[in-house]
Amino acid sequence: MSCLPPKKSGEPRLPSYFVANALVTVLFFLWGFSYGLIDTLNKHFQTVLKISTTQTTYMQVAYFGAYFVFSMPAGFISKRFGYKKTIVFGLMLYVIGAVCFYPAAESFQYGAFVACLFVIACGLATLENCANAYLTINGPVEQASFRINLAQSFNGLSSAIAPVVASYAFFNNNENETGNLDSVKYCYVGVGCCVFVIAILFCFANIPEVDEDAYLAEHASKQDQSARRASFWSPHLWLGFVTEFLYTGAQVGLASMFLYYSSGVGHMPDSYGAILLSISQGLFTVGRFVGSGLLRFMKAEHLMAIFSACAIIVTIFVIAMNTPAATYCLLIIMFFESIMFPTIFSLATKSLGHNHKRGSSLVIMGVGGGVLIPPVQAVIKDHSNINYAFIVILFCYVVVFLYATLGHKWIRYVDDEIEVPPSIQEHDAKEPSGSVIIHEDKV
Repeated sequence: MSCLPPKKSGEPRLPSYFVANALVTVLFFLWGFSYGLIDTLNKHFQTVLKISTTQTTYMQVAYFGAYFVFSMPAGFISKRFGYKKTIVFGLMLYVIGAVCFYPAAESFQYGAFVACLFVIACGLATLENCANAYLTINGPVEQASFRINLAQSFNGLSSAIAPVVASYAFFNNNENETGNLDSVKYCYVGVGCCVFVIAILFCFANIPEVDEDAYLAEHASKQDQSARRASFWSPHLWLGFVTEFLYTGAQVGLASMFLYYSSGVGHMPDSYGAILLSISQGLFTVGRFVGSGLLRFMKAEHLMAIFSACAIIVTIFVIAMNTPAATYCLLIIMFFESIMFPTIFSLATKSLGHNHKRGSSLVIMGVGGGVLIPPVQAVIKDHSNINYAFIVILFCYVVVFLYATLGHKWIRYVDDEIEVPPSIQEHDAKEPSGSVIIHEDKV
């Protein structure tokens, strides 16, 4: 392990973590764009392949199921080989899954598309493990929530762009009449080629490997405190996993129920409801940028408590009201959802030290909530009405509020203290606050 490279006299230098974090932020575009394509693909496949609405949901199951299945293996790979090699591995999984869309389109088998998306999602789960974990640990501790929320803002931006791109790629031709899937295979092969270029760039990029225990020790030394590492079995981590699971389910459930609510309660045509859904995705992205700005002045847990409380209040209106105007409340909820995922992640992985990679994998497994919550809502809708289906989402937001106010504080530390290495003490005397102890990746 070595400290940051010495600064030459008169030479300005950004903190070492800035460039690496900027490169990692690029990855957030990938899974945002990939997720944004799914709903458009569902409608396209239903038209061309003549499959049922229920069958189209298999793509969501494959996507979110991959996160639940592959997150822990991705964490072990990251711990064994480091962030950089694992990022390249995740990108190559993405490339393989995207390129395989070509033979899948030739075979005309829907199951082949589902399998390809599963491979892509495994790659995305790997990338999300690395990217979220790296951004929270590489930089000043007090700015961890700000860094991850800012990066996730670009994720929301790409999620909003993807449906627009898909509408031109999949629907701006006569495939629905001719019954072929040429646009799908060429679109994904193109995406795969772009991701391959990004993988090559990462092979040559300098992505420093962070020593998690040294990171904790450095922060503790600046606060004149003893460095302590949280246990992998710490309640704040496992409660964070449960909270992330329920929140992701609520986010996916809200989007999946949006058009049913706008048509059933709002008495709006689906075309107008789709426009509102697109606007709500835009507000979600705006909320992340606004939240990132507020996190420069507020503690992450305080801001998330405020946002989740507002989401609870507005959701109660959605459940209780039966007027067309209630539909617009869904847009407000999407705004307040914005900071929840990254903030839960940063709070749940706090103070984990060398358990950081495993803990990050556990929290990312929570994305699997997107498989469970929407079907529960669908059952309630079918047996009651769309308003009552939002009671499930209300429960999820209450859990987020409780985690922001109480759950994240329940940290169990291990008995052994982390000693502050002499190199950190010397480093603190020479470097400005906020620098991170790292060792260079030898890839």
